[in-house]
This record gives sequence, structure tokens and C-alpha cells, in this order.
Amino acid sequence: MKLVLSRSSMTKINSRNLRIVILLVTFVLVVLAANSSALAFGPEDPEEPTGPEVTPTPLLSPRQLQPILPENPSMADLGHQKWWSVCMACHGDAGQGLTDEWRETAFGEDKNCWTAKCHGTSHPPEGFIFPRIVPPAWGPGTLKRFITADELQQYLFDEMPWWDPGSLTEVEGWNLTAFVLRENGSLPADLELDITNASLVPVHLPIQPVRDERGWQIVFIGALGLAAVGLIAVSNQHRERNLPRPTTRREADPDSLAQNARKDPSPPLSPSKRPSFFHHLHPPTIPAAQARWRYTLGAGGLAVFLSLVLLVTGALEMFFYVPTPEEAAESIQVITYLVPFGGLIRGIHFWAAQALVLIAMIHLARVVFTGAYLPPRRFNYMIGIALLAAVLLLDFTGYVLRWDEGIRWALMVGTNLLKTIPLVGEGIYRFVIGGDSPGAPALIRFYAWHIFGLTLLLVIGVSWHIFRVRRDGGIAAPKPVRPIANPDQISEASLETVQPTRITRNELVQREVLAMLIAGALLTLIAALIPPPIAPPIQDSPTALLADARAPWFFLWVQQLLRFGDAFWMGVAIPLATLALLIALPYLFKRDQAAKAVLGRWFPQHGRAAQVILGLILLGWIVLTVLEYRLP
Repeated sequence: MKLVLSRSSMTKINSRNLRIVILLVTFVLVVLAANSSALAFGPEDPEEPTGPEVTPTPLLSPRQLQPILPENPSMADLGHQKWWSVCMACHGDAGQGLTDEWRETAFGEDKNCWTAKCHGTSHPPEGFIFPRIVPPAWGPGTLKRFITADELQQYLFDEMPWWDPGSLTEVEGWNLTAFVLRENGSLPADLELDITNASLVPVHLPIQPVRDERGWQIVFIGALGLAAVGLIAVSNQHRERNLPRPTTRREADPDSLAQNARKDPSPPLSPSKRPSFFHHLHPPTIPAAQARWRYTLGAGGLAVFLSLVLLVTGALEMFFYVPTPEEAAESIQVITYLVPFGGLIRGIHFWAAQALVLIAMIHLARVVFTGAYLPPRRFNYMIGIALLAAVLLLDFTGYVLRWDEGIRWALMVGTNLLKTIPLVGEGIYRFVIGGDSPGAPALIRFYAWHIFGLTLLLVIGVSWHIFRVRRDGGIAAPKPVRPIANPDQISEASLETVQPTRITRNELVQREVLAMLIAGALLTLIAALIPPPIAPPIQDSPTALLADARAPWFFLWVQQLLRFGDAFWMGVAIPLATLALLIALPYLFKRDQAAKAVLGRWFPQHGRAAQVILGLILLGWIVLTVLEYRLP
């Protein structure tokens, strides 16, 4: 049978099928949505209560992961932990500083954090201003401001971290110091840093075993002290064995005194014992008054001894010093920290130079306050003034040879004072500096003047000065009067001047050697306890000029004068006028019979004016130096 469907019946069938398809699709979508929710959240566990929603921690790069401590961590390992938690954000994971690459790695979209409110100028109380530039912490050319490990530790302890300075403990500061030194390749193996050895660990020099030479220094100082004690004992025994019993005034016969005064009072020399070269530099005998400590103060002999010490220690330092701007300051560090006993030799050289300035001034004061600047010693007095000026210039040139930040201000200001001299200032400046500004030519010229020009002048001047002392009759002292024909006219007060007590050259040499032993022991002790100043090499940064705006101590008075007025008048004219006044003293106050009678006595009445002038000069020098030293 043929089945025929009408159009209306076909339409009904199609509409019914469409509704069925829609229902099936809707059912499938609902089932899929339910399954997706079950997969995403999982079924609820009715036995465990649900907690608050936890935000997942973003993944860190390997460079930001916390370092793992070894089983037996060292100070550097512990310092690495502190670096990761405190220092790495600013200084980088490899000590590279706050570079663009590190800001992108560490902070991502917050790399410009100084623009945020927490690190901007209007930060809240718990925030801080974030620095735009953070220097690297290790690598070539870093940490130039530090010389030794104790300086680095003190800076970390006082100034770090940036947002809370002083919050590190002392142990954390030492750990961080050890870590930074290890990363710089400057930490000796298995060294536990502490306050006793950190001053022996340089920051910029090759690794070396830390040597503590204080034991040998103590042995050397003790040997000098024992030698001094032994010399005193031998001298006392020799004096008691060979010298006759002294005759009292009441036992003295005026007739015998008059007769003995015509004879040579010096004891005869043994023909079998010829004087050595060192002994032959001295006269056979000298009046005892010329060798008394309370009269001479030992200033002349100590000045000669200190000059010899400077020659010997300076020659030793020349083997390692490099007179170039790039290596001068570093070679000073090499001498101090790497050369065996180099720090002690440099300390003795430095403190001997400072002591020589003081001793030379004391010697000048003794000469003026005893009237020993008058004829026939006037020319020798001029030589002494020239030597004092040479000593000051030697000390200043040696000070400049450090070529570090500690001398920058004195070098710049001291040489610029030469420009203020009318007409010839620029020419003198170029002659001294060797160019338009201090640089390599200036350093080599200061070096040449220090080791050759001024040193040669000092050697010739000291030799000439000693020769003139002997030529002029020795140290100024009251001369004995000739015996009177009538012994009854010899007064009680003149008995001592008829035949003055004399000492032999042997006793004089013993006293000089004793003074040298005591001075050498004290000098070594000071050098061992108080190391000379040392600073980082001169940098190109203009702000470094403010690091230590101070002249050497013997020129602090000039620095104080510069605060009062024009640079030429205060820094050049007044010092030169002071020097000229000292030179003119023998010509302003001429010798007379009254001066001859009291020659060699302390504060003679005839020399009051000269004594007042020198006293005012010394007082002004001391007051101005103290005022400048006390200024911040």
C-alpha cells in the first residue's frame, strides 16, 4: 500500500524532532558543566572543616631562592643568609648593585618602587625613600672607601641596612663582613674574623695568612729596654771604679785651684786604647754643664738620632713604594699589610717624622731661652732655622706621598696658596705641581724632593750644624774665668768656674747611646700601639674632597688662619713673616758684656725681648692648632 504524507503532517514531524534535539543538547551541556565543577573543586570532605582561602605564592627565580646552609656553616655562610634577607634587594644577588636587570628580575612591575607611595617622598611612617643608585658590593673597583676588615664591619654595623641603620647585631656585622670579603676574594681560608685580627685583613690586597707580629715587637722593645738598663749599670760601675773622690769646697785649697786651672783638667787617654770613628766625632772632653739633661733637654742628639731613623726606614720603604697615582696608595697598603714587619717600619718612620718636628722646635726654644743664638753661634743658629724649615717640608712631602683621600685637601689647598703670591705665584705653582692641577707630575716631583732634594739638604745641614757646634766651642755654657794672681780674691761663688767639671768622650757617648735606646724603645712602642693614618686612594668623585678637610697637624695653625681673611695674607704672608722674625733675632738683639757673662744660662735677663717674641710665636702656634683641631 502506498503511503502518502501530506505537507501538514511532515511539518509536525520536523518540529517534534527539533524539540527533541534541543532537549538532548541542553542535557549534555548541564552534565558537562557539573563534571567540570567537580573536577575543579573536588568533593567536599564533611569530616574536615574548610579554612580561609589561601593565595598561592608566586614562583621565585633561582637567583632569589634562599641559600642552603652547609652542615657546619662558617661566618661567611651565615653572612650569606643575612645578605639574602636584608641586603640582596638593594645590592643584588651577585653584589652588582641596583642595576636595571636586577630590578626587572627582583621586582617585576614594581621595579620603579621609588615612585610608589611607600618609597617616595611622601612615604608613611613605616616606609622610606628608596635610593635610585646603589653601588656594587664586590667586584673590581668596589669598596674603595675601606682599607681593612674592621673598617668594613664598623660601617655595616653603624650604617646598614639603609632603612634601619644600626639594627644589625655585632655578630651579624662580622658575618656580613666575612661574606663580602669572601665574595671579593679577600678572606683568608678558615679565618674567623674578630676585633683582634680584622685590622690585619686588607680588603683590596691578595689573600695572605694573617700574621700577628706583636710578639716580636714586644721582644724588640724589651731588648732595647734591657740594653738601656744594662748600659746604665755599666756606666755607674765604671764611674765608681775610675773617678776619684770629689773634693768639697771647704777642702779645696785656693792655691791648688789656681795652679790646676792652668793645666788640662781632662783625664789622660790610654795609649793602648785608640778612639773609634764614632768616638772621634766628639771632642776628647767637654764641660759637664754642656751635657746635663736639664740644660740641653737632649734635643740636639735626639734630632740627629731621629734623622738617622728616618733615613734607614725610608730606604726600606723605597723598595716597595711605587710613585704613580694609580699605585701609590695601594703600595702603602702593601707595605702595611703584606710586607713582613712593614707596618712597624712604616709606623716608626711616620712617628719619627712627627717627633722630629717637635724635637726641632724644642731645640730652637732651648737655644733662644739660653741666649745661644748670639755670636759666635749666630751663623749656626741660621743653619738651625734652615734645618727646621727643611724638616717641615720633608714631613709635608712625605705626607703627600700617601696619595690617598686623607691628603687631598692639604694637597689642593697647600699648592693653591702658591697661586696667591703676586706676580710669581703661577710660575711657582707650575714649578711645584708640574702642570695645571695635581697629578702624576706632581707626585713624582714630591717624591724626588722628598728622597733626594730635601734629604740631601738635611744631611748636609745636620753635618754642617754639628761641625759648627764643635767649631764654636761646643754647646753654649758659662766659660771658666782665668785664675787670679791673688788667691785671696777667689770668692766662694767663683770656685766652680775656676776649674769646671769635665767629662770624657766615652761618658758622652754612653749618654748618647742611652738616649737613643730609650727613644728607640718609646718610638717602637708608639708605632706598635698607634698605627699611622691610611685612607683609600684618591678618587675622581668631587664629593670625596670633603672626606677629611684637614692639613697635617704641624700646619693646622695655617688652616686656622685661613678662616680669618685673605688667603695670601693669612696663608703665605704671616708664615713667611714669622720665619723672617726668627731669622732676625740674632741681629735685633746684639751681644754685650752682660750677655757674655750669663751665656748658657736659662732665661738670662739680657735676652728678655727675644724670649718674649719666641714665647708669643709658640703660644700662637699652639692656640691656633688646638682651635683648628677641635673644629668638626
